[in-house]
Amino acid sequence: MAKSKNHTAHNQSYKAHKNGIKKPKRHRQTSTKGMDPKFLRNLRYSRKGNKKSGEADAEE
Repeated sequence: MAKSKNHTAHNQSYKAHKNGIKKPKRHRQTSTKGMDPKFLRNLRYSRKGNKKSGEADAEE
């Protein structure tokens, strides 16, 4: 008995381009849902620390 085919890429490129291969939409603020809580806590503190430099620019 002949060996059966395991894999082929035939027609896959055509199917992918039929509706166009699109880049993912970039959002201004990405969701933090499911992210590491330790990382998010540190992110919050780093943003709070960066406020000082922003306030100096606003006063001038």
